[in-house]
Amino acid sequence: MTGMPPSATQSLILFLLIAAGFAAGKAGVLKGDTARALSRFLVDFTLPAIIIVSMQRPFSPELRDQALRILFISFIVYAASFPLAYAAARLYRRADAPELGVHRFAMCFSNVAFMGFPIAESLLGRESLFIVSIYNIPFQLLAFSVGVVMIAGKPKGTPAGPGIAASLKILKNPAIISAFIGFALFLGSVRIPEPLLPAMELLGGMTTPLAMIVIGAVLAQTRLKGVLGNARLWITTAYRLALHPLLVFACARAAGLTGFELAVPVLVSAMPVAANTTILAGVYGGDDVTASGLVFVSTVLSLVTIPLIGRLFL
Repeated sequence: MTGMPPSATQSLILFLLIAAGFAAGKAGVLKGDTARALSRFLVDFTLPAIIIVSMQRPFSPELRDQALRILFISFIVYAASFPLAYAAARLYRRADAPELGVHRFAMCFSNVAFMGFPIAESLLGRESLFIVSIYNIPFQLLAFSVGVVMIAGKPKGTPAGPGIAASLKILKNPAIISAFIGFALFLGSVRIPEPLLPAMELLGGMTTPLAMIVIGAVLAQTRLKGVLGNARLWITTAYRLALHPLLVFACARAAGLTGFELAVPVLVSAMPVAANTTILAGVYGGDDVTASGLVFVSTVLSLVTIPLIGRLFL
């Protein structure tokens, strides 16, 4: 691999892990239930571990202020993403309401948990995960509240979006809880004692390979039929992987952002369509077939586009 850019090398490594998961899925080693169980294990255990460990850093006012700035930047990016997604989706005149909802959601929400954390660690180093964890807090709050409304739209027979009580349950999300715990430990300069910290480091270290393998296994079970012939799928994918991160990059540079405050928002914006798009579409009356196609196509193509976007800040 001599001569290859580091971002391309890391993406190739991730691709090989996805290929291993894909082969295991096709061979029946990682079937549907097994892949779902591994996904739950990743979200509930390995991801929270790596989030908390990433925040085991000596407290400094500068780092605290950077965390607050990145949280503000994240909310600004999402606030701008929503009207852009609705405006772009209006161009899809032949799409019905369930399909439009999926496109809107896909334009706004990227695959942070399964792709964002592993790729940030690969390209930016483990120290970047502290910033990624803070940046990801609005995703957890918005994807399962505003995002559900975006997917559901107003077609007849669609379940209503989550009420206040259900929305409050979002705060019980393991990623949210671990981010708050990790940040509280950081603010209090509390160091996790041994042997708990090394155990958590080992557990969190499983996140990248396990996430890639699960993605491969899920892609192996995806049945797309004729959805790949839908031009709207490719347009939304282009928006998700290229136009959106380029807009974020241009705005971030115009605002004078540098370092992780520039790299993390752009990198997260360059991730493929969120993996839970298909799940939410199935629950709330969206087009789950188009959702599966968007997740599949954007995930595969992101292994090419992410190194290209990475050149903007690496």
